[in-house]
Amino acid sequence: MDRLDHFRETGTNFTHGANGRFIDPIRRNLAIVDLSPLRRDCLKLALLQQPRRWHVTDVATAIELAQLIRRGERFEVILLGASTCAHIDLSDLALLSAAAPEAPILVTADCDDTESARVILRSGARGFLPTSLGLKVLMGALERMRAGGTYVPLLLTEPVTPGTADWAQETPWRELTRRQRDVLALISEGKSNKLIADALTMTESTVKAHVKQIIKRLHVANRTQAALIASRASWQQARH
Repeated sequence: MDRLDHFRETGTNFTHGANGRFIDPIRRNLAIVDLSPLRRDCLKLALLQQPRRWHVTDVATAIELAQLIRRGERFEVILLGASTCAHIDLSDLALLSAAAPEAPILVTADCDDTESARVILRSGARGFLPTSLGLKVLMGALERMRAGGTYVPLLLTEPVTPGTADWAQETPWRELTRRQRDVLALISEGKSNKLIADALTMTESTVKAHVKQIIKRLHVANRTQAALIASRASWQQARH
């Protein structure tokens, strides 16, 4: 018997099924979305060792999970993971929130600043777990969110001190056209390209072109960082 089979056969708070195997009396369905097969496998192995076990479905992309949900799969919690906050696509959050509005989304990633995590929380995630925290914290966060709660580290609940980052006080909106500012407004709300296109009555290809220009003109790496700038600056006034 290998180690994985051993973990499947042992544990606490289990009952015997008709076939003699242990069955968790409470079904815990967890979906893991992460491009990294290594991170997915490590999480599955770690969860398999816990007394309160989760039935895990793992996929590489949000699109794959949305397809499973449309085919009738249901999950108590969705875990969206990435190496850093910059690799969390806000459109993935929008897609998953629309596909399974009843399933809370927990994002786990490494962030250099708290505001990036706050953007993610404002964009549809019900919880955020820095990768610097351990497995016990993850298990507690999953159970809390499964029960209808949220999980936000204490650091993220502290008020933001004005002026902590000089670049956030700048006004880069002069580099954007009015239409690009409208697109950025919806990006900062976590809208996908399709939802932005519908809201602004334009094609998705036009939205993609605007997003590309926004990223270029704001000198950022992706739309998440653009949303971060939008959330920090007083740019609502700059749009008018």
